[in-house]
Amino acid sequence: MPEPAASLPELVLRRLAISEQVAAAKFRAGRPVDDPVREQRELARVRVLARERGLDPGFAAGFLSDQIAASKQVQHRLFAHWTARPGDRPGGGPDLSVLRAELDGLTVALLDRLAATGPEPLAVPETPDELKQEPLRTAYRTLTRQRPAPGASGNGP
Repeated sequence: MPEPAASLPELVLRRLAISEQVAAAKFRAGRPVDDPVREQRELARVRVLARERGLDPGFAAGFLSDQIAASKQVQHRLFAHWTARPGDRPGGGPDLSVLRAELDGLTVALLDRLAATGPEPLAVPETPDELKQEPLRTAYRTLTRQRPAPGASGNGP
């Protein structure tokens, strides 16, 4: 579970770190990276959570879509690496259900942090981890643009 005072960049980076573990769990289980049913379920959940926090549901869903896309970038790269280099394949690790529960908690923490920030665009933080630099840019796509102020419902008048 994330620290209550974790910053938005810390939470996004934590989510990307978990993506590596998710990739390993999926690879070991022979499961694909893409899971469109789960993704749609999570986007619907985020819209509800966003309304509860006074966030624009469309903005929140776009933000989560960015997080999912970034996670999949990490996972696809790792799958390609492990396929090309069988000696580097992951050993044991957490079960996918445990990781998903952690991701669900991170989603709530990310939305809480978004609700506490203003509408100003945010710059993409730097990371020394080359594997995560492009996914980090993806994770910030929605945040680098002007966004609805917290409390904006996006539901119109």
